Amino acid sequence: MRLPKRFLAAAAMLGALLSTAALSTAALSTAALATTVLASTPALAAPGQSGQPSRALAGAPVMSIAITSVNPPFAGPGAKVTVSGTVTNATAAAMAGLSVQLWSSNTRLATRSDMNGYLTAQGAQVDAPTGTVVPLATVPPHATRTWSLTLQASQVGMTAFGVYPLAAQLTQNGAQLGAARTFLPFWPGKSELRTLKPVSIAWIWPLIDVPHRAACPALLNDTLAASVAARGRLGQLLAAGLSAAGQQAQLTWAIDPALLSDVYAMTGRYPVGGTDTCRHAVIKPASTAARSWLKEVRALTAQQDFFVTPYDDADIAALAHQGLNNELANAFLDGQAQAGKILQGPSQRPAPGSANSGGMGLIAWPADGIADYTVLESLGANQVGTVILDSTVMPPSPAATSTPSTVTTTPDGLGPQLNVLLADTTIDHILSMPAGSIPDSAPPTGGSPSPAATAAGPFAREQWFLAETAMIAAGAPASAPALIVAPPRRWDPGAGILDALLAETVSTPWLHPASLASLVSTRPSPGQVHRQPPPSERVNRAELSSSLLRQIRQVNSQIKLLGLTLVQPGPRYLSTAIDAVESSAWRGGRAGRRSAEQLLHSVRSYVTALQSRVRIVDTVRVTLGGKSGAVPVSISNHLPRAIRVELHVGVPSTGRVVTGNFMSKVTVDAGTQKLIKIPVRAAAAGSTTLTLWLTTLGGRPLPGTTTHLTVEATHFGTLA
Repeated sequence: MRLPKRFLAAAAMLGALLSTAALSTAALSTAALATTVLASTPALAAPGQSGQPSRALAGAPVMSIAITSVNPPFAGPGAKVTVSGTVTNATAAAMAGLSVQLWSSNTRLATRSDMNGYLTAQGAQVDAPTGTVVPLATVPPHATRTWSLTLQASQVGMTAFGVYPLAAQLTQNGAQLGAARTFLPFWPGKSELRTLKPVSIAWIWPLIDVPHRAACPALLNDTLAASVAARGRLGQLLAAGLSAAGQQAQLTWAIDPALLSDVYAMTGRYPVGGTDTCRHAVIKPASTAARSWLKEVRALTAQQDFFVTPYDDADIAALAHQGLNNELANAFLDGQAQAGKILQGPSQRPAPGSANSGGMGLIAWPADGIADYTVLESLGANQVGTVILDSTVMPPSPAATSTPSTVTTTPDGLGPQLNVLLADTTIDHILSMPAGSIPDSAPPTGGSPSPAATAAGPFAREQWFLAETAMIAAGAPASAPALIVAPPRRWDPGAGILDALLAETVSTPWLHPASLASLVSTRPSPGQVHRQPPPSERVNRAELSSSLLRQIRQVNSQIKLLGLTLVQPGPRYLSTAIDAVESSAWRGGRAGRRSAEQLLHSVRSYVTALQSRVRIVDTVRVTLGGKSGAVPVSISNHLPRAIRVELHVGVPSTGRVVTGNFMSKVTVDAGTQKLIKIPVRAAAAGSTTLTLWLTTLGGRPLPGTTTHLTVEATHFGTLA
C-alpha cells in the first residue's frame, strides 16, 4: 500500500527543489525536512477515504508528527524495534481522536539516489502497515504529546541486508493529517559477514574556530572562553573525541594552530578588546577551562593522529587562485611553527614523510573540499603530500552505482603524486544541517521546545547517517569500500549527536573504524571504480573575494616595508595578522565579508600607526654662524624594536647650498632618538630650504617621514 497521493504531492513540491543533478548543501538541508513531518502539508485523506479534509482543518497545517528515536537503530531477525516520536498541535483548540501507525516495505531501497527520492517523494513507496495503531490522548492547544510503537522486521518481510523506508502516519478519526519519514537499516546477522566486507570509515575531527586575534595581542572578544568550557562547542568536540568511542573510532584530528595560540594566551591573564593600536584592552583573569582544554589537546596529539591547518585556517583556494603564493606559504609556516611551539612536539602525526616513499607528507584540507590544479600546484609547492577533497571534485569514471574508490592519487603539477582522500559529500551535508533546520525541533508557536521534540533534529541526522553507511556497504559487498567523513570545519551539531555518531561508528556491524593514514597505506581493492582527475579550473563562489585579497596585498606591502626597517624583524613579521584576514571563516555571505573587511581595517590602522612612530623630529629653521656649519637632524623611533634607516637630504638645484659627507645609515634603538649632524656650505648669505626623508637601507621611501628644514646662512663668521 502506498502513502496517500496528496502526501506524496506535497512532498514532491519539496522534492522539486532537488531536481538538479548534483545536490547543493541547501538542497540537502531541504531534503532533511522530510525526515520529520511535512508540517506545511494540509490535512490528507487516509487510504479509502474521500480525500476531503474536515472543515475545521481545511487549508491549515494544524498538526505535525515527528520521529525522534528508533531503538535499536537497525532491525534484525526476530528483534523488536521501538519507534518513538511526537505529535504537536499548532492550533488554539484541543485535538482529539488522534492515532499513529507505522508503515514500511519489504522492498529495500536500491541506491543512495533512491533514498533521497524516498525522502522527497520522488517515486517513494511505503506499502505495508506494521503492527497496531496507538491512540493518543487529547492534545491541548500549542502542546506536544509523545508516542511509541514497536515494529518487527518479520511483520514487514525484511530479509536482505539493506535500507528500508519507515514512516509514521498521523490520523484523526480515520483522516490522515500527515506523516514523518525516516530509514530503517536491516542486518541479517553474523552470517552476512561471510560475504560482506565492512566499510572502513575514517573521521576527520575538526578543532577549528574563527580568528580571535589580528595584529594586537588582545583577543577581539571573549567568546572563546565559553566555547572551550565543558558545555561549549569546542569543549564538546574535544570531550566526544577523547571518549572511549572516540578513541576506538581512530579519529584524525584537524587542528587550527591559531586556535591553540589563542587558547594558550588565555591560560594566563589575558587582554580582550581595545583599540586598533592595542590600547585600552580589558584584562581578564586566567581561564581554568582554557588550561584544561589545552592540556587535553596536548595529550591527544601525543597519542592520536592529527594534522594542522594553515594558521587561522587560511582560505587555500582563494590565495592560490589570486596568486598570493607567498601569503599561502606564510600561513603554512606560521601554522607549523605555532603548533610545534604550543604542542611541544611535532606538528603532525604520523610524521609527514615523503608522499613518493609511501608517506602522507603534509596534509591539507581546502575549505569545502574544493580544489583545482591551480590549488594542487600551490599545495605541492608547500610540501603537501595528501589533500582532502569533496567527492564531487573527482567523480567516478565511468559513472557507476557501486561505491567508487575514496583514496586515489593525482599529479600536483610539480612532479610528485598527491594522495587524494575524498570525503563523502552526501554524509558531510547531512552532518552540516543545523538543529534549527528541522522544523519540529520547536513548537510552531515558539517558546521552549519539549525534550521529545528537540530530539527530532539530531535523530533525523543520526538515522540518515547510519542508513547511508548501510547503503554503501550493501552496494559494494565484495570490494571493501572506504568512507571518509569530514564534518563542517566549525562543526556545532548540538549536544548528544557527537556521542551517538561515534557510538554508531564503533558498534555498527557493517562499519570498521580506520584512520586516514591506514587508508593511504592500503592498496585499493580490485574492482573498485576509479575517479576522474580534478578539474583544471574550479572556483567556488564562496571564496574570499578578489577585491578583499587585493586590499590584503596592499596592506602586506606596508608590513613588508615596515619590516625592512627593523633590525630584527623576525620571520614573517606580522604575517599572522594577515592570516587572520585570509581565514576561510570569512567565506560566504555579507556577514563574513564584513567581518573580514573590519579585521583588515584594524590591521591597516595598526600598521599605519607603527609607521608614524618612525619620523624626523621637525626643526623648522636653523641659523648658521656664517656661511657654513653643521645642521642637527634627529630621527625618532617610538617602536618597541630597534630600526635601521637611511637619511636623505635634498637641496635646491640653484647650487647656492651644498652638503658634505655624513653618516646617512643610522641605527636607532627602541624608544630613543638619534642625532645626525649634516655639514652645510652656502655660497652666500640667505635662506635655503632642504628636504629631508627616510628610506630603508634598500632605498624604499618610508611614508610620512618627509619634512623640510630652512637653513639661514649669515655674515657673522666673515665679520668676526
